[in-house]
Amino acid sequence: MIRLRAALLAPALFLAVGVPTGAYAANRFDGAWSVIATAESGSCTGPYSYPIVIRDGTVDDAGGNGVDASGRAGADGRITGTIRKGLASVLVSGRLRGSAGTGRWSLSGLGACAGRWTARRTG
Repeated sequence: MIRLRAALLAPALFLAVGVPTGAYAANRFDGAWSVIATAESGSCTGPYSYPIVIRDGTVDDAGGNGVDASGRAGADGRITGTIRKGLASVLVSGRLRGSAGTGRWSLSGLGACAGRWTARRTG
């Protein structure tokens, strides 16, 4: 009877231990970042600066800057997202490596323009 119980509990214990929790879901790029975007084409001026935060691989704006940032930072450093302010929507892609990152952005909507961005970890 004891062996039967152990055999029945083993899969449940494996599932309980094998399911990632919030502590295991953390991304190595989690933390506060400062992003500087420069325009290379179109009617945009710049540079633009704004803080973001990455939590469990999810990109969010750090608040207080009037933009809505969202996206994903993969475990391999690939980052994709969108930054919205009013009617403007900016598509962002690139890569984070260590405590820095680079990539491209493009604005659609109120006047097309595009450029590059750099980021550095601030926390």
